[in-house]
Formats: sequence, C-alpha cells, structure tokens
Amino acid sequence: MEKLIIFYDDTRPSCCRCISRFEGKENVECRKASEYLEKSLFFATNARIGLVFESDDGKVPYVISHVIWRMNADKTKDHMILVTGGRREFKAIETARNDMEKRGYHVRNIYIRYMLEKYKLKEEDVAEWVLHDMETDQLKSDVKEKYKDMSRREVAKHLRKEFRQYRKYQKDRNRDQKEKQGE
Repeated sequence: MEKLIIFYDDTRPSCCRCISRFEGKENVECRKASEYLEKSLFFATNARIGLVFESDDGKVPYVISHVIWRMNADKTKDHMILVTGGRREFKAIETARNDMEKRGYHVRNIYIRYMLEKYKLKEEDVAEWVLHDMETDQLKSDVKEKYKDMSRREVAKHLRKEFRQYRKYQKDRNRDQKEKQGE
C-alpha cells in the first residue's frame, strides 16, 4: 500500500475516534489539521492525502479548508475524504471535493458514516476496510456490478429509494441524539 497522510479535525470527538483506528496501520501517518493553521504553505508529497472531518451544517470545517488551500501534494495520486457525521454531509463532501479539484487534486474515494454503517462495519474494522477499498476499489466494482444490468429507469428508482433510506437514517439519528441530550 502506498503511503497515506491523513489530516483530521482534532476538535471533534468522532474524528478522533475514527483516527485512533488508523494510527497503528502501516504506511499511514495521521496529522492534526489544527497544527497547520499558522503555516502558509506545507508539503505532503509522495503520498495520498486523506481528509477526515465532521460536516458543520454542510460546510467543511475551517481547519480542513485551510489544509486544502495551503498544502502542496502529489497531483497524480488519488485522494480520500471521510466524513464522520454532522448535518448535510453530502454538501460538505461536494464542497471539499470541489476545493480539492480547484487545486488540481483528484478525489477518488469518498466515505460517509451512513455508508460504513450500511455495510455493517464495526468501529474497529473501519480503518482496515477503508484502506483495503482504497487499494482494490472493491466498493466501486460492487456498485458497477449491482447496476450494470438495470435500465436507467430502474437505476433512478433504486437511487431514489436509497436516498429515502438515507434521509430516514438521518432523522432517526438526529432523534436519538436529541433524546440523549434530554436525559
């Protein structure tokens, strides 16, 4: 496996829990994004880049945006984004991906908490699964296999159903969080 440098938002507990699973892995270097706030330019060459953050109501946290705009990384490699939760995850992913594309970085692997839970991964297995998927593109081939024999109409119907399930998941998760806060 190629070297992977992961920048993460160390102010969020969900990001810190996720990163704790990556820290012991071979060829993975975890860096706190807050340590790079004062730097106007820094280098992360000869490695893939990973960004781990929690959506801030559809926005990318400032520390992660700062990393995107100030780093100098390898533009020939494929990079990764992992969103550990928050509201409006898709909007945050789109923003982070567009920012990286503007800088000339190609984002190939995108992961969200819902997807990891949908695949019924235990928290301790997430890091291995993500690293394996980045290496083999197993998830991408699974999705292609699933949709290859469907018509466009069937694919659209299936995607609408999947989006409804995602929205239900979000509502249930928000309700659970409010109940915990009320206790």
